[in-house]
Amino acid sequence: MIISLVDAQKLDPEIEQDDLEAFEQSIRGLTNNNFQNKLVRFNDITFTKPNIINVFGEVKGLRIGDTVEVNYTAYNDGLYVVEELTADSIIVEGEPFISSNSTKAMATLVSYPADIKKGVKKLIKYDLDMVGKTGIKTRTVARMSETYYDVNANDNTEGYPSSLLSFLNKYEKMGWG
Repeated sequence: MIISLVDAQKLDPEIEQDDLEAFEQSIRGLTNNNFQNKLVRFNDITFTKPNIINVFGEVKGLRIGDTVEVNYTAYNDGLYVVEELTADSIIVEGEPFISSNSTKAMATLVSYPADIKKGVKKLIKYDLDMVGKTGIKTRTVARMSETYYDVNANDNTEGYPSSLLSFLNKYEKMGWG
């Protein structure tokens, strides 16, 4: 997760975990970057119910609240938030795993840079500030006039002004099909 639900709700009390997951999915998709920290990777992992990733060796480099990405499994690929750590296993939040073993399965720490976190906070604030103003270009009450930035199809990415998403440009990677 890029920012915690608690931190996001300080900015917008109405935001939900699904919204934060949508931000994360959009950022990963727009940049073609999975933000994996390959220095913290566990190979040949197995899964046991309910939410345990068994690691061969010692769990190093992870903290509670970190995000790990699971790859190369039949059913359990995805992003998971670390809930608890033991000497040789990672317990994650969320839906139970489907028991499966794969010799290629691995879990990798996902690390988002500070400017990505700051950018998501700006997007949350933008959503909060623009509620009810979408589609309004100019508003005049008595002698006071407000003009809003006109977002057209050319200046729009994922429903946000492209300039608001410019923090992603340096993290873009080539998409290979």
